[in-house]
Amino acid sequence: MPAEPDKAWSAFAFISSVRDIPAPLLMVLFTLVATLPVLFVATPPMSDALGHMGRYAIQTGLEQAPWLAPYYSFHWKPIGNLGADILIEMLAPLCGVERGTMVIVVLTQFIAASAILSLSRALHGRITPFAIFALPLIYSVPFNFGFLNFSLSMALALHAFRLWLALDGPEKATLRATVFVPLSLLLWLCHTFGWIFLGLLCTAHGIAQLRETGRSVRQRFTDILSHCAPLLAPLLPMLAWRSATSDAGISGWFSLYDKAFWAIGFLRLEWSTLDRLSAAMLILVVYYGVRSSEVALNRTMAYAALLGLFAYVILPKQVFGSFYADMRLAPYVVAVSLLALRPARHGGRAPALLWAAAIGFLVFRLILTGAVYLERERDLERHMAALTVIPKGARLATLVRQPCIADWDMPWLTHMGGLAIARKHVFSNDQWATPGMNLLSVHYPAAGSYTVDDSELIFPDHCARPDETLDHAIANLPLAAFTHVWVVGFPPGRIPRRPGLVTVWASQDAVVFKVAVQ
Repeated sequence: MPAEPDKAWSAFAFISSVRDIPAPLLMVLFTLVATLPVLFVATPPMSDALGHMGRYAIQTGLEQAPWLAPYYSFHWKPIGNLGADILIEMLAPLCGVERGTMVIVVLTQFIAASAILSLSRALHGRITPFAIFALPLIYSVPFNFGFLNFSLSMALALHAFRLWLALDGPEKATLRATVFVPLSLLLWLCHTFGWIFLGLLCTAHGIAQLRETGRSVRQRFTDILSHCAPLLAPLLPMLAWRSATSDAGISGWFSLYDKAFWAIGFLRLEWSTLDRLSAAMLILVVYYGVRSSEVALNRTMAYAALLGLFAYVILPKQVFGSFYADMRLAPYVVAVSLLALRPARHGGRAPALLWAAAIGFLVFRLILTGAVYLERERDLERHMAALTVIPKGARLATLVRQPCIADWDMPWLTHMGGLAIARKHVFSNDQWATPGMNLLSVHYPAAGSYTVDDSELIFPDHCARPDETLDHAIANLPLAAFTHVWVVGFPPGRIPRRPGLVTVWASQDAVVFKVAVQ
């Protein structure tokens, strides 16, 4: 009778034997495995990544496409949101905008995965199964939306914190300050959030170090401020950046419903049940780690998790023009919580079971993510066949169906117009023009309210957004401002007719109209 349990245990033991692989090789192995979902797609199917691609095509190609100059301009200045924008300047001449963007996507995930594993080793002396549980979080909602600068900056912040720990100690204080003043400026330039996240991690480390010194709260606060002083350099350019912007870009305070939604929705991908169960499993793993005597806790990362949770609760929905500011932090709070944990002993059944569960969870989420990315890329390219009837330099109005706000579906195709800009150098109404958020300016008053981002968003009638329905958009679109209208996500029979719109291409869920009246 005991044969079956012994066989099961042998299987678990075999899977968990990867923990005995030398740490450097283990890091390389899991880093490469974690990047697989983005290695098998040629075009990143994430909504905002497509929009960014359009901006990259404009910033690197205005000289080659001078007909875009009446609509767009791009002027460099230091702001806290330029990571991929700077990289594409180097990559576009070498491999083009599309491939360059894909290189940035892969690089971001490679940096993120290696940062989690490297930090685990620095904190605990080895890679833990909890770090393997954390790896799927690099494919959380911020990345799936295509927040490239944000995702890159957060990955770099984890690596920077690893370096901060390596330069710990009074004998290295001068060296650490010399390194981290410019490093913090570069991280802020990539994205403000990455710099803030690094500050949170370093503050947590300072709290952990000072907790048992017996000093007063005021003295501890002063010590922590001094401890983190090398990270304060970006305050000057940030103040200059925000003072030049009339709108603070901060809104959506204490939306408890949204915070509850994202607290279990940080792995949102495609299927509500699987994604929520996956998120719940990670939360349960953290709970087990905190409660179990079989698991030890790193104090620095425990404080970082508490600070991150506090920040998640108090952050508004929009900061400096960037939406979902609070939601973006949720997966990193979970990742930091997991990085705080390690098995109290290396051998035995409990660590072996943890390793087997962690590897199984990682493989499951990577297969799921890779399958969704491949399917969405196929769907994207099916729609991009419409570009055969849209000439270079066209003035294109894109109207793309969105899921209702309460739906689980991701809005993968929202910024298809950005890919049209990259491939055909057209004008598209989907680019962002929030002052201070990016360096692109859009100036085409003839398009009125259909000039910039949000005008491409079309919601089904049942979403109760009457000013953003297809009927409303078709009726109010200033046709004289456009040469073509591209409606995506609706069957041709559902699209209302309007004089001056002539169908030139159609599929089962999209139509391209040529504007006949100018």
